[in-house]
Amino acid sequence: MTTTQALPQVRADSPLKLSGILASALPHDLGTARSSARYTVPVVFSRRPEPRELDLLHGSNVSRRLAEAGYSDVELRVSDRRLLITNTNLMDLKTGLAHLLGVILGEVTTQAALERTERAEELDALGLIEEQRLESIRRAAAEIHFD
Repeated sequence: MTTTQALPQVRADSPLKLSGILASALPHDLGTARSSARYTVPVVFSRRPEPRELDLLHGSNVSRRLAEAGYSDVELRVSDRRLLITNTNLMDLKTGLAHLLGVILGEVTTQAALERTERAEELDALGLIEEQRLESIRRAAAEIHFD
């Protein structure tokens, strides 16, 4: 009998994190004499990234930070729930790149959440203004009598 465990539900507003390398998707010749020194490492996100998180992750600020840290050839791409880290290797990740990416992702998530909160507050304020406008119109209309 085969059983499967349901994965725990991840809330959409939970922090976006990297949960681990998808080892089965690493190059098949890794560790052999024919393997490349640099390759793409697929890492699994804790949840699907939101559009704004993707914009921030692909922004020039992230590229600049990677370059400043010595990873100028590294590029980040997203495919569904995977972060594809190109032009790197497991040793780069082990010796600092993984930590840097975790920090960057934390900042991206925080920035996106802050923007989402600010936008919600703006929408609430606009809704209140619209409510006040409509109430003012109702009061003005109620003051008019046709007798």
